[in-house]
Amino acid sequence: MFVVNKPPRIPTVPGNNIQLNQSILGMAEKQFAEKGIKPYVLHRLDSQTSGALMFGKYEKDRPELAKIFTDKNTSKKYATLVQGVPNGSCISIPLHARASQELVPAETNYKIIKVFRGKSCPLCALVEATIHTGRKHQIRQHFAKVGHFVILDSKYGDPHFNRKFRIHFRLGRQFLHAAEVNFFHPILKKQVQILAPLPMDLQNVIKKLQFGQ
Repeated sequence: MFVVNKPPRIPTVPGNNIQLNQSILGMAEKQFAEKGIKPYVLHRLDSQTSGALMFGKYEKDRPELAKIFTDKNTSKKYATLVQGVPNGSCISIPLHARASQELVPAETNYKIIKVFRGKSCPLCALVEATIHTGRKHQIRQHFAKVGHFVILDSKYGDPHFNRKFRIHFRLGRQFLHAAEVNFFHPILKKQVQILAPLPMDLQNVIKKLQFGQ
């Protein structure tokens, strides 16, 4: 398998009006074509979300590698910036299943890393969110449901707040980054940790917030 530190604004896989070569999957296929390898995704990230994105290399390993994201002990940690300061450490609200309108259990654990408040910047918090389930837009939906929207989330967020934040901080996408994956490798039979550094666009926002710019 291999891992890509996915940049924002590039979809994981092709879709409506998105060609294969415009996706991370297509780029990976092109890179590995000369080696006779046809990669496949083990999970997905939203187009606007950056961070650790895992692929399998060999079809014979797919059933084993697929176990990684059905294992309840696998955890994915995200760095996100949310409006205000959430109370508590867990959001446990059922969400719709990916393939139906059925409500299924979903739990997002989180801890506050840093609170930013000042005259020239909005009250917001840098949060580390950990999920073991993988519901569609889980982190974005959960924080929206408790009134602490992921900043610059165009689907579930606060349009008025987002417009002001985008202009002031010059950020063009939601502040959400898949920073870490921890899992038991079913083939290597050992625990694996993958870390994906915070990209420069999100680092720049944090720096401006720290200095109250």
